[in-house]
Amino acid sequence: MTAADATTVELFQQDWKLYRKMVDNNFLFHREAYAALHEVLINDAARPFRFLDIACGDASASVGALRGTDIAHYHGIDFSGAALELAGKALTELNCTVKFEQRDFLEALAGVVEQVDVAWIGLSLHHLQGMEKLAFMRTIRNVLAPGGLFLIYENTSPDGEDRENWLRRWDLQKPFWTAYSEDEWNAMAAHVHAADFPETDATWHTLGREAGFASVREVFAAPTDLFRLYGFSK
Repeated sequence: MTAADATTVELFQQDWKLYRKMVDNNFLFHREAYAALHEVLINDAARPFRFLDIACGDASASVGALRGTDIAHYHGIDFSGAALELAGKALTELNCTVKFEQRDFLEALAGVVEQVDVAWIGLSLHHLQGMEKLAFMRTIRNVLAPGGLFLIYENTSPDGEDRENWLRRWDLQKPFWTAYSEDEWNAMAAHVHAADFPETDATWHTLGREAGFASVREVFAAPTDLFRLYGFSK
């Protein structure tokens, strides 16, 4: 399996505007999540730090989180060439060296990757199944420098909730996504039902420990409690 499954590619390469509408209206609480990421980078990251942005998209949110930090190098990975073209323009405001890779992130990270101090993935790791998540997290730990940080913002269930009930709660958002037409909501919901696999809070902690991280902490929980941001320390 690759992270960029067919429904993900179709949704985010062929209808980028649909994704941007979701972000611009803050339906998934990107603003709060990236503000929390910014605080971690200011308070806990090495200085200066090398930043790996996995499934970076157009990097606009990441640039906001990185603004005012001591970033030395940015490495972005995404399968969308259109998104990376926008990311290149967005990154010009940061005073750091920049590298982009247009690849599926699992393929990109399978080979030798230079060490980084901070690795970040937002709302993309949930496309993997449990053991695939563990393998990926072990790969990330191996590319982190000593004391490095791995941060994720991902689909999360309260302990005891299964995927079916998480999806039921996801569907309850429909009345609040007022910027979406009926067809747009149906396209997004179809993608989520086909490709999103949340983990419970306890499972994220277990995955972190089994991947070899020294500590795991919850940094932020979305008001819907559909998504949480975790920090894993090497």
